[in-house]
Amino acid sequence: MFGYIGTIESELKVREAASYKSWYCGLCKCMKRHYGPFSPLFLQYDCAFLALLFSGELGEKVDAKRCHCLHRCHDPHRKYRLETPALRFAAAVNVLLGYYKCLDDWRDVRDFKKGAAALLLRGAVKKAGRDYPELKARTEQFYEDQAAMERDDGRLDAAADPTGKYLEALGDMLPFPEQEKLPLKWLLYNLGRWIYLMDAWDDREKDGQKGTFNPYLKANTSQEDAAFGLYASLEEARKAFDLLSPHRDRGIMENVLYLGCPERTRKVLEGSGKEVGHESL
Repeated sequence: MFGYIGTIESELKVREAASYKSWYCGLCKCMKRHYGPFSPLFLQYDCAFLALLFSGELGEKVDAKRCHCLHRCHDPHRKYRLETPALRFAAAVNVLLGYYKCLDDWRDVRDFKKGAAALLLRGAVKKAGRDYPELKARTEQFYEDQAAMERDDGRLDAAADPTGKYLEALGDMLPFPEQEKLPLKWLLYNLGRWIYLMDAWDDREKDGQKGTFNPYLKANTSQEDAAFGLYASLEEARKAFDLLSPHRDRGIMENVLYLGCPERTRKVLEGSGKEVGHESL
């Protein structure tokens, strides 16, 4: 996950904006409780969206409490979601993705900041592996598959496939209703492809300077072709979402998929990159 999933907050209702932030704060507290004080440094809205989506699909009973975090002391009304199975699972996903992303960057370009960040998360990753051994194994396999695909194939569609399949696999790791699983997994697969392609387009200049792999540079892809692929993946994700029946917060999810993600796509294609100030990895 790379920090592209988010809302257009001005289009949210007041209670929806408060609810969305409460999932982010709940994820923060859940990570800190289970994976140590350094883990929230890697907190991202992408995984808060997963917690929101998974909890809605599971029909969990959710509660919130007043958030007394010093980081949020300027907002007396801020709340956080109390822990649920979906929130706990999303916390483990966040920790594992944060760790392996930093480790991957260290191995690729010897980025010492990312290497140090990976060291900070080693204990948290071990605990996440004990809590969710299947998730840890799948995350490790994801990065191995990604590296192999980029090394041995490198075509644009093939390069985006491991990220899509990784997110799709998350749809089998919680007890979702059987009638919801197929569209949920198709949503996750296409969202994963979109995330990978967004990050690749955003990093073209940096990858070109460093000489690291980028599928758009390898294929000499035009902006028009890149836009087609990005919006096509996003449209498939939205079609799948329309077949789902989450028990709550549908308006927030629609804002993310129909407004937030297209707006970030536009900005990345225009060269704006990740939104400044967006709370994400």
